[in-house]
Amino acid sequence: MLKILNKFLLNSKNINHSAVYWNALSAAMNSFQTMVLLMVITRLGTMNDSGIFVMAYAVGNLMLNIGKFGVRQFQVTDTGEKYGFGTYLKNRKFSSLLMLVLSALYISYNLIFNSYTYEKAAVIFIICIAKCIEAYEDVYHGLMQQKGRLDVAAKILSLRLFIFIVGCALMFILTKNLLLTVAVNTALTALLAWFFNRFAFAQLHYAINNTGNIKKLFAECFPLCACMCLNMYIANAPKYVIDSVVNSEVQTYFNIVFMPVFVIALMANFVFQPSLKGLGEIFNAGNTLGFIKKIMVLSAAVIGICAVTTVIGAFVGTPFLGYIYNVNLSDYNLLLIIFIISGGIIALQNLFIIAITVVRYQRYMIYGYAVTALLLLLLGKPILINGDIISLTLFFLASMILLLAYCILLLWLAVRKSNKPCR
Repeated sequence: MLKILNKFLLNSKNINHSAVYWNALSAAMNSFQTMVLLMVITRLGTMNDSGIFVMAYAVGNLMLNIGKFGVRQFQVTDTGEKYGFGTYLKNRKFSSLLMLVLSALYISYNLIFNSYTYEKAAVIFIICIAKCIEAYEDVYHGLMQQKGRLDVAAKILSLRLFIFIVGCALMFILTKNLLLTVAVNTALTALLAWFFNRFAFAQLHYAINNTGNIKKLFAECFPLCACMCLNMYIANAPKYVIDSVVNSEVQTYFNIVFMPVFVIALMANFVFQPSLKGLGEIFNAGNTLGFIKKIMVLSAAVIGICAVTTVIGAFVGTPFLGYIYNVNLSDYNLLLIIFIISGGIIALQNLFIIAITVVRYQRYMIYGYAVTALLLLLLGKPILINGDIISLTLFFLASMILLLAYCILLLWLAVRKSNKPCR
């Protein structure tokens, strides 16, 4: 059994091609897991089950950014190994614990003030635990990618996600019990993550070295963590506003057409995730022109994905989603198109976050994200109450465009101020 696992994980005929393929597969599974599981729950469960599940993943993905602390991009592009893996590992232990504490506080607040049921609170917290496992695992995958073995990390993630998705779907089909489903499969995913990553770490003969100051690492990565958390809040802002104003049925319909925001943003990761290490090497070698060209090529790929998806979504999006979720979405076609475009813009923002991190200008990103989050927080609910859902989504789209413009401007300023020659 161990020989088979060793051969599967470590023996790649072409490491670079394998990394691209398996990273694309893991990105697809990560993107579509919510969509697939929501389809099963919507068809076989209740609207209440669907609403709980969607909010659990929204909260879990927000907390995931606290657990990761924005370190993956920094770790992979740390080609000079300013910080050793032991330092990154200590950082991740602390941030994972912080993630769980904040998750518990968030859920406790909603139990007291927002009438959360104990079932809803338990499901959300268990999904947060599942995301915490993903966050802790990510620091090992960052090391593998830094050392040129993204293929191994992507294989582990693909296998674990596949088992989690299939396990959740089958258990819900058999039990119709959402709490039991997420509890059992979260326990299983914890066991698999521990075993797969421990095995790969040992086989690759990695060492835990502690170079670098953990306090400095926290200070350097805090702006990234703050921006990623704000980014996740911003991406979910319409969902939070809808949750506080409309009934659960409309919320479920809205969340179904809102799904492309995350599907496109996550799917776009497979385009530029394998390029993380290369971007750092290009820029650190002083090849600023090559760095800019690479960013432009990756941006064009994301725009291409978004354009194709927008055209497909405009013609068959709502009928297709309505069929697989067994609901009537004929009134939501314009919303779907707006959200597909918004997903592409968020994907571009994520790309520029990576680029800004490579040039070590990340501390300035927080201003744009904080202002955007504040605008959505203060104006989102009044716009929905005094207008309609279309007004809210157009305001959301405009906010995304302005934030992307800020990211582009920031990268331009960072490259201009760098001392590296443009060659």
